[in-house]
Amino acid sequence: MKSDIEKTIPARVAPALGDVVPASGRSASEQILKCAKDLVRAVWIGKIYAGLPKDKTTIPEYFLDAELKGFLNEAIEECHKRICSLAEHSIKEFS
Repeated sequence: MKSDIEKTIPARVAPALGDVVPASGRSASEQILKCAKDLVRAVWIGKIYAGLPKDKTTIPEYFLDAELKGFLNEAIEECHKRICSLAEHSIKEFS
């Protein structure tokens, strides 16, 4: 279950952050998207483990796909806000 949803992260992050990622250099954009995917994955996994009861240690036996997708949606939203904030700060700093 988790691995199936985890495979959707790259396809979901690129469009979600298309408004933030600079169109200047291809390698720069790819690097930013890679870091964003890593950030989303880390936040998502953190949400999964925070949602586990203290006596459970394995994800497949506790969460349904819909719950894992919900955690992923929340992670993408949170990361989008963080990355937008970083981008705005960078623009102000370098302008």
